[in-house]
Amino acid sequence: MLGLGLNGLWGCGYTLVGALPPGSAIRIALVVPPVLNQAREPGLEHRMTAALRRAVVQHPRLYLASDDMASHHLQGTVKHFQVFAVSFDESDNVVQYRIESATHIRLVQRDAEAPALEQEISAWTEYLVSPSGSVRENVAARTAAIHRLAEQFADKCTALIDIALL
Repeated sequence: MLGLGLNGLWGCGYTLVGALPPGSAIRIALVVPPVLNQAREPGLEHRMTAALRRAVVQHPRLYLASDDMASHHLQGTVKHFQVFAVSFDESDNVVQYRIESATHIRLVQRDAEAPALEQEISAWTEYLVSPSGSVRENVAARTAAIHRLAEQFADKCTALIDIALL
């Protein structure tokens, strides 16, 4: 009976954030400077940088380090950001928007001539407009959508680093 209880706890599916999976000992130290924003969306660089750093911290085989301690340097540049209407009501009022971004990433190992990874990552999300027409609700929906877009970018970026390095 005790064995079943311990087995149930052992196989519960919980893992610690940043914990290494069984059998892996490699951890990559990254420096992640602020993402550059070449799009015309104010503050986008802050959201993308925060999401990318959070994804690195939560990744089991990556960790943030200072520039002098990092083995790799990861730079991102938002090249494209676009918001456009995708759905309308019977009076031709916008009901739903789509947000798309394209961010160029470059991962360079210390003292290497060529990048270990260089790629453009696209991300997108959609959000609904408030039926009441409330500006506050629409701003909140757009802000939440940009947050989801940044998280999607960061998740794709760490997955690509996984493939390229680990």
